[in-house]
Amino acid sequence: MDSQLPLVTVAVLAYNRRDMVAVTLGKVFGALDYPADRLEVIVVDNASTDGTAEMVRESFPQARVMRCEENRGIASLNDAFAQSRGDWVLVLDDDCYVEGDGIRRAVQAGAAYDADLISFTVDSSEPGQVFSDFYDTGLLLFWACSVLFSRRAIDRLGGFDGRMFIWGNEVEFTMRLLDAGLRHLHMPEVRSVHMKPLPGLTENFHTRNVHNLAYVAGKLLRPVDAAGAVVNLAVQAMISAIRYRGFGEGVSAVLKGFRAGLAVREPVRPAVSRLYRRNFIEFGSQVRVWPRLRHVLVDRGRPGTDFRHAYWAARPRLYPSHGAVIRVP
Repeated sequence: MDSQLPLVTVAVLAYNRRDMVAVTLGKVFGALDYPADRLEVIVVDNASTDGTAEMVRESFPQARVMRCEENRGIASLNDAFAQSRGDWVLVLDDDCYVEGDGIRRAVQAGAAYDADLISFTVDSSEPGQVFSDFYDTGLLLFWACSVLFSRRAIDRLGGFDGRMFIWGNEVEFTMRLLDAGLRHLHMPEVRSVHMKPLPGLTENFHTRNVHNLAYVAGKLLRPVDAAGAVVNLAVQAMISAIRYRGFGEGVSAVLKGFRAGLAVREPVRPAVSRLYRRNFIEFGSQVRVWPRLRHVLVDRGRPGTDFRHAYWAARPRLYPSHGAVIRVP
């Protein structure tokens, strides 16, 4: 019965996307097959200047607005986590939505598998484009634009690491979740829509991403694994510098990120550290430089795409095409 469904908090992180937030909330309140009295909706407005907060208050009064005085990136979601009452928290980007009975099925499956993180397939709004195919997160991370967390996970892990403004927070959170003995359930049959085309590689993304991944390595990996991961990230940064003009700051970003991670070390258990060092592509795929470089130079459209897909295909247990769950005992 609907009255027995758990309370779900929908936390929408918004920054200067007023019109897309309206679409997202319209889907939450009008196209989501979940009883309205079992939903709590919180919009975290990250200091938008386009009237996002005012639009939400006027058009969606059933949603609560938490207005931030400055844009703190992903860290602002922690404010919503602290105020949420739901047994589950559905995190949505301001330009992402879920329709139909996906959330109903997800929370039911979460209870059946005793899961604490549930990830979905993420489609692009562009026909034929799928974010989850472009970058397969598998069971080792998730697309943060659409993900479901249990109350237990939020209470135990305390939310995202606010030192990372954006990008890289997904792998950091999942590593800590698995380190705590919690379960990640991947449900590819549940699909969300990200209202944008597949991303292109930019200097800002590359520099911030390798910085944050090096930070995660320094913070969470065991010493030998951390050393290997930072070398691989530095090689990745050098390859990108060869391929793209203006990407020369990558190696410096890796070193800065690694030092920042070392300053706040909270190493995970050896089994979790080994799992990521051996199976997370950004930490473990760059030692064989020539295969990586060959794909970068040959595949001009999406550098490294074939290399990535071959890496994931060799690890079907961790990058499954079907529903699967992982727990590190």
